[in-house]
This record gives sequence, structure tokens and C-alpha cells, in this order.
Amino acid sequence: MSCCSITCAKWTTLSLSVILLILGIVTVIKWNSLFHYFEMKELAVASENTEGFKMWKETPIPMYMEVYIFNWTNPDKVEKYETIKPSFVEMGPYTFYEHHIRENVVFNDNDTLTYFNKRTWKFLPDQSVGTLDEKITVLNPIVAIVGNLIKDEHYLVKRALNFFLEEKNENIAVTKTIGDLLFNGYDDPLINIAMKLNMSKIHLPFKKFGWFVDRNGSATYDGVYNMYTGNKDISKLGIITEWNYESQTSYYPDKCGLINGTSGELWYPPHSSEEISIFASDMCSNVKLHRNGSGYVHGIEGNCYEDLPTGVRNVSKCKFGAPAFISFPHFFLADPIYLNKVEGMRPDASKHATKLLIEPNTGLPLKVYAAFQLNLLLEQTEGIDVLSRINTTMMPCFWFVQKAELSDDLARLAKLMLMGGNLGTYTGYGFIGIGALLLLIYLIILKRSWRDSDQEKLIT
Repeated sequence: MSCCSITCAKWTTLSLSVILLILGIVTVIKWNSLFHYFEMKELAVASENTEGFKMWKETPIPMYMEVYIFNWTNPDKVEKYETIKPSFVEMGPYTFYEHHIRENVVFNDNDTLTYFNKRTWKFLPDQSVGTLDEKITVLNPIVAIVGNLIKDEHYLVKRALNFFLEEKNENIAVTKTIGDLLFNGYDDPLINIAMKLNMSKIHLPFKKFGWFVDRNGSATYDGVYNMYTGNKDISKLGIITEWNYESQTSYYPDKCGLINGTSGELWYPPHSSEEISIFASDMCSNVKLHRNGSGYVHGIEGNCYEDLPTGVRNVSKCKFGAPAFISFPHFFLADPIYLNKVEGMRPDASKHATKLLIEPNTGLPLKVYAAFQLNLLLEQTEGIDVLSRINTTMMPCFWFVQKAELSDDLARLAKLMLMGGNLGTYTGYGFIGIGALLLLIYLIILKRSWRDSDQEKLIT
């Protein structure tokens, strides 16, 4: 009985040792690649069943938009005296909760899907400085837009517009509520007059004006997107291939008009990429971000990307001919000529730089801080009295920042994903360690059985 027990223990120990050693070696060699394969399959948006699709379909990360509007304090003096600079006081923030839902999603055969992006905003009074009902004086955008559209027309056309401006008591400044300037919109008689002029250059796509009018809750406003699902090639995940069924916009020439980059919310794993690109429909073009160090969110390290170009970007062709230009807030990093033309700008790198923190192995956005300013070029125009005595000036209208940061729940999930590869490897090494220990025990048992066998021979 004793001999049988020793024999059983010996072979059982050897068997377990071999099994654990083989299992450990295979786990160490294959685990990372297998885990990475299944991880990337889950991150892709190739079907409605993947975790990547569920997170992309309705953005789970809380997003906020803070809007700051520039109150124009001296329009009457600027209109009368060319030596007076426009002076502005920043108002806000007016904070909104922003939510994104993808609608009309269609999976295509070429590893892409087509969709609309529905965005909704809800005002958060507790996180705002001021209400949507308070009034503010700003540059009259309709005067600036229509004036720019007909600045090269015959003098008599400009005098006709001037007649309407005087009849309707239109000035270069207008006082409206914050709500009307942003989402509600307001009626302006000049819009109807501009339509009645029946000029080929004037195509105003709105019946009332507001910077975000008709956008809240609209699935079609941002256009239709086509993007890679990442199923066949995870390095293409989230990259926009077409916008409004075109691979290149007509607003910019050559490479400047190519549609590329992600929407900014879904990313391929960038690893050590020095440059990434976001397609912004509001600019009808891409925004390039450059790697600049790293940072941490909830203990997760990510690569930090910043937008580094200087000056302003002309988006007038993208905005129906309006003299619209995008810059950083307060003309941060822009040519000093813009700052010197106005009063009240206070550029600050800590508030006015765009930054994006991405986990390099999964492409998970950890933190987003996207800050941009919209400006209108107010040009001196002969024939239109309210524009004939002003200096040509880049007028700041408002700036906004979109904020998002990984929540605690998603951070825990992300940590599990990042630890998964290491856990498997460590488990493999654990199997090898236990297998080696059992092998050592087997050798000890084997040595003892040999010793007992030799002693029995001596006795006999």
C-alpha cells in the first residue's frame, strides 16, 4: 500500500508538473497576442455587439461645452472715430451638458459604416456665470456677413443695401439675449431683404440667426459621415473616409481639402504617433494635433496632443461666404496684429490651448479640452455708411471649450483592459513556477524511492 501511494504521488506530481510547465510556457508566449487580438476585436465597431460599438453609438463619457461671449462696449465710438479700437469684455461661461448619439448607422461591405451624428445640449445654470436671459451687445453678424458678400458689387448695389440698413435702423452692433445669440436664434429684417436682393452671391442658409440655431437635437446638421470600423485593420479605427459622400471638400484645394482623421471621440491605438488628425465638420477640414509629452487621468497614462498652428484659419467658404475665421481663444499664439487691433484680449496657455490625452495602446480618450474662437472680419466698405468709417478688424465674437474626462467606472474598465495582458503573462509565469516546484518535489520523491530501494537490497 505504501509503495503504491509513493508511486501514485510520484507520477501524479510529475504529470502536474509537466502540464503546468507546458501551460505556463504557452501562456507566456501566446497570451499577449491572443489577448490583444480579442481586445482589438472588442474595440472595433464592426457589429452592434462589440463594446467599442456600444460606447461609440452613445458616448458614455460626460461632455460639457462652455461658451464665452465677447460684450462689445464701445460700438458707437468705433463707428464714428477710426482711431478708436473695439473694446471687449468676456462674459460667461455659459455651460451646457453635451451628448452625442449616432443615428441611421449602416454597415458597409468595405469595413466602413455610414452614420449621422446627433448632438444635444442642455443648459446648466449651476455651472454657469450668468443666465440665458441676460442681454449683451455684440457685432451685428448679419451686417458683417451681407456687407462682405456684396463688398465687390457695383456701388449702386451697395447704396441700395445702405438704404435698407437705414430704413430698418440696422447698425454694426446689436443687443440680444444670450439664449437668442446661441440656440434660440432671432429674426432680423435684413435676412429677408438679403434674400429679396436675388443676388447669386447671397445664399443665407437660415431664416433667423443664432450661432447654434437649428443644431440642438438635429441628426442631419453635421452631415453624413463614413468611417472605418477597424475590424480588418485596427489602425484605421474611427478614421473618416467621406463626409457628405465626398472624400475631399470643395472648400479647400489639393491636400487641404482631403477628408481624414477621426471625429475626435473614437480613436485607433496611436502608440507613439507624433501627429494625429481630427476632422471637424464646422471647419470642413482637418485639425492636426502634435504630440507634446504625456499625462495621467485616474492613474492611466496617456500621450498628450496639442494643436500648435498660429494665426487664424479662414473658413468663409465653409460658411456660405461669411467672413468667418477660427483661432484660439483671445488670439492665443496668433500674430500680434490681431491683438493690437482690439482691446480686452488676454491670451492664456492654461485656458486657451487645445489638448487631447489618449491612452496609446487602446486609443481610449482620457481627457479632451478643445478650445476655439469664432471671429468675423469686419471690413471697411465704401458705399455702406455704417462700414465706411471703421477700420478693417478681425472681430472676436465668442469662444467655446468642449471638455470631457474619463469617468471612474470607465477608468476601472480601462485599467482592467490594460492589465489583462500583464495578468495573463504573470499567470503564465505562476504556472511555470508551480510546475517547477512540483518537478522539484517529484525529484525529491524519486530520490527517496531510490534510497529506500537501495536499503531494501542491502537488508536482503
